[in-house]
Amino acid sequence: MERRTRIWMGLGTALLVGGAGGNSPAIALQNPGLESEVQQAPALQPTRPRVLVAQAEAAGEGGPGEGGGAVLGTITEFRLSTNDSSAFSYDAKSQVSGYAALVYDTYAATNAAAQAFNDAVVVLQASPSDEALATARTAWLAARDAYLKTEAYQFYAGPVDIPTISADAPGGPIARLNGWPVNPAVIDAILTDTGQSLNFRAIARLNAVEPKANITTGLHVAEYLLWGADGALSASAFEGDAGARRGEYLASVTRLFVNDTGALVAAWAPGVGNNYRASVESMDQRNALGRAFNGMTVLIGYEIPLRRIGAALFPANENFQPSPFSATSEADNAASFAGARAVYFDTGLDALVKATNAELAAKIEAGFDRATKALGAMDAPYARFLAPASGSPERTTGEEAARALTDLARDLRQAANQLGVLVVVPGM
Repeated sequence: MERRTRIWMGLGTALLVGGAGGNSPAIALQNPGLESEVQQAPALQPTRPRVLVAQAEAAGEGGPGEGGGAVLGTITEFRLSTNDSSAFSYDAKSQVSGYAALVYDTYAATNAAAQAFNDAVVVLQASPSDEALATARTAWLAARDAYLKTEAYQFYAGPVDIPTISADAPGGPIARLNGWPVNPAVIDAILTDTGQSLNFRAIARLNAVEPKANITTGLHVAEYLLWGADGALSASAFEGDAGARRGEYLASVTRLFVNDTGALVAAWAPGVGNNYRASVESMDQRNALGRAFNGMTVLIGYEIPLRRIGAALFPANENFQPSPFSATSEADNAASFAGARAVYFDTGLDALVKATNAELAAKIEAGFDRATKALGAMDAPYARFLAPASGSPERTTGEEAARALTDLARDLRQAANQLGVLVVVPGM
């Protein structure tokens, strides 16, 4: 049966758990007073092969031009139909378990880095000094790197990007975690308005409301609070009444990030029995593999090359970079790509593809190497790759990175299809 789920959620934690037959995730609510409603649809009649696609908001990270703007098809049924009962006959139990373990370990590492960042912020807030500021900045860099490696766990309406239904049902925490580009004027207005609460719930309610580009939470708001618009903020900015508000805002942003990543850890924790991981591990294997393949492939073939690199090239955008205040944007795409690479090589998907089509597996491995090299060529200073002149080495470098990524995504989609798994990459 097709199962449609409507969920009403507040800011609190909600985790996806197994649905009917182990193939349709439902929601386990963790806060009192929240409600869910499950509606059963009539059974689907066997006709021609088909796929079921529901609509959900894109799960990208940024404002206009980079994630979160378009509507992507979020797949609810990943198994490609066939009339051959012997088709797609393989055992992927180890790959499904490997994927679940990888997601949990990466979210756990992110939450640990978030806790360390929070500890550093507490010290900076209590006793501002150049040393405390430097320590907090280093901790931010570590938390950002850890989080970016989780970005391949999106694009299938999992715990991080449960679709938004209404203003009262904001869905997963994706919009609060790492949105960019950040508008300094928005953050400065919040700091100077002493009537504005800086409680983490209050700033979460302000996030991406009117207009949606007004980001008030996440790693890049913390980046601005730590470095300032020119990247040269001193520890004295955390002193006095104004400095106390800056410290309070930073502490709230950090606390929210800790809470949200902690909820994601819980969603993928082993041995729980009623969380999202349990749902995935009990699914038909091709439905489970679909989550791994779609998250990885959409990130590689759409989010990074088109909504990040491409957004700075077509049309040219001189301000479109994620980490301008710390001047570390060159590391962002590489870290996200490394997370996608881990999905393929660290879970055993590479071996599964090789057993099906050794030639295609070799092509994919070469594609990963090509894309790694192409992204590495987009090195510091990253601003060189924002609105580069036509025919310039910088534009050529950016275009090669985009091509390498989209070529790799096409091969990954082909590999998934040969395993009987549907992959949908926008524009491809």
